[in-house]
Amino acid sequence: MKIKAKQKGPLGRRTRLLLCLTLGLTLFAASASPPPALASIGSSRATVTQAVLQEMLPGLVMTQSPASGTLQDFTRLTISQLSTDAPFTEWKNAGTEVYPLGPGTRSWLVNVMNGEQRIGYLIISAADGGKYLLSEYGAGTYGLPYSMSDLRQYLVQEGLITSSYSGKIELSALYAPLLPVWKLTLADKTLYLNASVLQVLPWSLSQANRILDSQLDAKALVVYTGSGQQVRTPLPALLSGGQDDPYADLLWLTAPELKSISEVSLKTLLTSRGSLAFQSTGRNDALGAPFMITGCQSWLPASAGSNAGAEPAVIYAAAGPGAKRYLPLTALQKYGTFHKPPLPLSGGTTLGAAPH
Repeated sequence: MKIKAKQKGPLGRRTRLLLCLTLGLTLFAASASPPPALASIGSSRATVTQAVLQEMLPGLVMTQSPASGTLQDFTRLTISQLSTDAPFTEWKNAGTEVYPLGPGTRSWLVNVMNGEQRIGYLIISAADGGKYLLSEYGAGTYGLPYSMSDLRQYLVQEGLITSSYSGKIELSALYAPLLPVWKLTLADKTLYLNASVLQVLPWSLSQANRILDSQLDAKALVVYTGSGQQVRTPLPALLSGGQDDPYADLLWLTAPELKSISEVSLKTLLTSRGSLAFQSTGRNDALGAPFMITGCQSWLPASAGSNAGAEPAVIYAAAGPGAKRYLPLTALQKYGTFHKPPLPLSGGTTLGAAPH
């Protein structure tokens, strides 16, 4: 997906007015508002700031694309199944917005919407034989991959784009295995950014092509064959409430690699330790690592009741800040390693504590 824009020159009258309004709100909060009101005023300032940034970068928007009937069926079935339990219960009767993801158009971002508010997402990828794969998913109202408001703010704060920039901008939304990516071209300069936890990736063009051309193994994912029925059913998500910041205590780096993790052992470790650290030595940037795993969700074969044990469950690990990204466990084990935190972490294990 590509989005092109022609930047304006110096800030216009409307933008200056919005900036003045932001400053006025800041001064008012500092001098006149009692402490309990600071949160609501901060929210107002954030809204005004986003309006200013959108005025400065008006062309950085994602464009929806029509979805095939099979893709719509898979999306509808998946949202319906997940909405039965927390943290996805707000997905009941939700709307959707579909955006293509490159390279090519082999993946799609499906934003789950409550009116104008984004409350979750799915990333669905195409597979051979007309099949579709659930590459990842998550729930929440902020901190989700491919946030345009977060991207605009990051570009300005980091000085990657200034208000005086007058060249062309080209933005592409891409998806590599386990990593949402922005590709940003400014004149003759191209940057790749982690589109989940925003940061510039140290990739050359050849590195980017190699990473983006790889694909996930369909055996690690929930697969939709186009039959009109889902072949797997999710169990309620297990969320530990453990430490979700890998940099809070780096002693996990001294722990030995966990050689093999099954559905049972993962749940046991999350219950006793609160979280697991994930890293990929030498290629953390290609996976958005390191990050913490603080939950999981199992998808059982739909026929498991009559044919139990015939086919293993597909496991998605709840990863990153707030456990908002559910990533395929088998793929994580293929590309990296898990490590135990050195000490048990506080927070009791609960079923489906919804992130916000």
